[in-house]
Amino acid sequence: MLQQTSVEQVQEVFEEFVEKFPDPESVVAVSEKEITEEIEPLGSQKRTKYFRKASHDIIEQHGGNVPDEQSELLDLHGVGEYTAASVLAHAHGKDAVAVDTNVARVLSRVFGLDAADEPSAAENWDLAERSAPAGRCSDYLHALIDFGSAVCTASNPKCSDCPLADLCEYHEQGA
Repeated sequence: MLQQTSVEQVQEVFEEFVEKFPDPESVVAVSEKEITEEIEPLGSQKRTKYFRKASHDIIEQHGGNVPDEQSELLDLHGVGEYTAASVLAHAHGKDAVAVDTNVARVLSRVFGLDAADEPSAAENWDLAERSAPAGRCSDYLHALIDFGSAVCTASNPKCSDCPLADLCEYHEQGA
C-alpha cells in the first residue's frame, strides 16, 4: 500500500482493509470492485490487481501463508525489494530494511551523504542495513519513517527540535 503513497494516507485505509481482508483467501474471495472501493483513497487501480494476484500466488504456492524468505516474496506479482523487506521486517520480525524516501532522507542527512550527488538507492540501503539494530528492524524503520515525516521533513526540516542535531551532518552544514 505504501508504494507511491504517504504513511498518513495508508494509515487511514490499512486497519479497515486488514480487518475486512485478514488473509489471502479473503482477498481472492471478493470482487475486484470491493477491493478497489476499500483502497480507493490511495489511488492506482493496479494495486487491486497486485493484491489479488499476489494473494492467489500465496494460496497456490505457499498454502495461504505469507512467505518469510525474500526470494519467495520477490516471486510474488507486484512485490519488489521494498515490499519484500517491509514484509520480512514488519510481519516476520526479520532483520531486513526497507528504504523509502523518509528513511533515505534521514540517513542521508544524519550521515552526511552529499545530497548534491544524490546518493544511490544502493548506498541508502547499505547505510540502512549497517545502522539498523539487530532484532529491531521493524521498530527502527517505523521510527525513521515517523521521524522523517514529522521532524526531518523534505522541506523546512525542524532542525531546532531535532534530538539528532548534534550528530547530524546536514545540521552541521548550516541547513
